[in-house]
Amino acid sequence: MDLTPEHPHDAGIEEQIPDSSRIEGAETLANAARSILGEQGFTDDEINEWALTYISLNHSGDLGSFLQWVSDKEHGR
Repeated sequence: MDLTPEHPHDAGIEEQIPDSSRIEGAETLANAARSILGEQGFTDDEINEWALTYISLNHSGDLGSFLQWVSDKEHGR
């Protein structure tokens, strides 16, 4: 997976915050992705912003679908 460390807004994605009932899910997803995205050069803040935005838009998801979504959004898909 070829990813560029950046904030969602740098990839053209408006950053969003999910409702309070989904914050914990976003934090869990960010923690699951932290080692993978961290190896790609993403900062903790960038990972958190991607996870919050993903959960806000999709309401739920697993690690694989989250990583694919980040890749797709970075490549304009």
